[in-house]
Amino acid sequence: MNQEPSTPDHEAHASEAGGTTATDWGLLVSTALVGTARRTVPTPPGLPERSERAAALLDLSAVETVRARAGYVAHTATPIDPDPAVPRSEIGAAAAHRLDVILADRPELLAEWLDLLVRSGRCVPRTRIPDLLERAARDRKQWSTVAAAVGTRGVWLAGVNTRWSFITAEPMPGDTFDQEDWGRGTPEQRRRGLFALRAQDPAAGRDLVQAAWPHSGRGEVRRGFLEALEPTLESEDEPLLDHALDDGNASVRGRALSLLARLPDGAHAHRLRGHLRLRLRVVPDAPNPVHLENVDPDDPRLLRDLALAAAKNKPRSKDPRRHDEQRERHQILITHTPLDVWTELLDTTPDQVLSRVAEDDLLREAIVDAVGLRGDAAWARAVLDHPTIGLARMVGGSVHDLQRQRIRQLLAALPVDERCERIRAVMGRTKGTTTLCQVLTALDTRWSRELAADVVEVLSRPTERRSPMAMHSHQRLRVIAAEYMPPEHLDLLPETSPNEEEAHEHLRLRDTLRFRLDMHKELS
Repeated sequence: MNQEPSTPDHEAHASEAGGTTATDWGLLVSTALVGTARRTVPTPPGLPERSERAAALLDLSAVETVRARAGYVAHTATPIDPDPAVPRSEIGAAAAHRLDVILADRPELLAEWLDLLVRSGRCVPRTRIPDLLERAARDRKQWSTVAAAVGTRGVWLAGVNTRWSFITAEPMPGDTFDQEDWGRGTPEQRRRGLFALRAQDPAAGRDLVQAAWPHSGRGEVRRGFLEALEPTLESEDEPLLDHALDDGNASVRGRALSLLARLPDGAHAHRLRGHLRLRLRVVPDAPNPVHLENVDPDDPRLLRDLALAAAKNKPRSKDPRRHDEQRERHQILITHTPLDVWTELLDTTPDQVLSRVAEDDLLREAIVDAVGLRGDAAWARAVLDHPTIGLARMVGGSVHDLQRQRIRQLLAALPVDERCERIRAVMGRTKGTTTLCQVLTALDTRWSRELAADVVEVLSRPTERRSPMAMHSHQRLRVIAAEYMPPEHLDLLPETSPNEEEAHEHLRLRDTLRFRLDMHKELS
């Protein structure tokens, strides 16, 4: 006696009319074997209903075959809204092709290309946006420039790929504040809206932060609020920043302290001056005429003003950690106190202040860091010109990362032409090409034509009797020149290398500069 084959629960569910999203192939085969007269055949979704069951079975089999080959489960869904219109014009085909080459073979030039693009006021074609988002997902330093390059289309794409969601929090040209987004939007929408409002109306942005601060449970959100204040920081922001010094999150307190350091006439700055005056001792005839007394580890007012939390387990007086703790507090106090306290207290000029503290490593380094933090040109010149701690002395030995950062900050306080001239003045005093490379990367600005000519002259020197390390440094200098030398100075390089053994590297340098020159023309 023939019996209709039983249908498993999951297959029976798949075959319910009107509910099919994917049909088991075995169920289709068994239906064909037992006959459509003995088993119901559902109508494939999106197709007209068939009066003949056999035809419906063939339709369903065709849909299942396509689904299986495509790896796609047939279903219904709400269509995705199209990407938003962008008012900016797209770059031309040549510039788009150059971006492809950069992404594939010259990633070191991407930051420069993006900067040129943003300044041109144009945008990348739709087809290149995923590649840029994917690259930025691996390099946080590129988030802001990539966001400006891809605009709202990048935000739209992030809606279908959470890996790119970082872009939704980055401020973009044309952003506006929306009250509904602020009240009901995502944290990313709120952040962008706050940046937009702050740029348009700093006071309104500050009021918004003050109202939202007590209800923001996550430290990273409160830190984001402070970041939104930074581009248009003003003295009226100080009460909010001072309140943030009591925050339980160390990164929030640290951010508040760094912003307060940019308000030298504020109440917090005056308190730091008072803390420093209270602890400084000046003995003119002593070997070290300026001495800083130890900070009281139990002084709550000082700890608060330095954005530090009181230690839960206090180290004993002879514990090495006690010394490190004192050094850290001295460093923070000196670095964040306005520099005028030194000239007033010692009644002298910046260069004389530096001479009096030159033998005290802590005081000297902390004051240099304070100069770099504040970007004071007069103090920066005093440091760079000082005979014992100046730029000539810095480049006379190996330039470590911290030293390079200090050089970068000191030079940044000066006009571009002066920066280049100062580097030219010490090029002959650097300890080998390795140190020269480190100093050039600390310049962090466009080279003048004169500086570019000096670097070309170094590259053209004979290579005889060089050690392997010296050869490596020479190649490193070529790489730096290819990246930092303005491409319009290509004519300074001879057509062929003066050193035959470096012909290939020389041609590559010329090729890179020519590539960058074309890049500038395309995005000008």
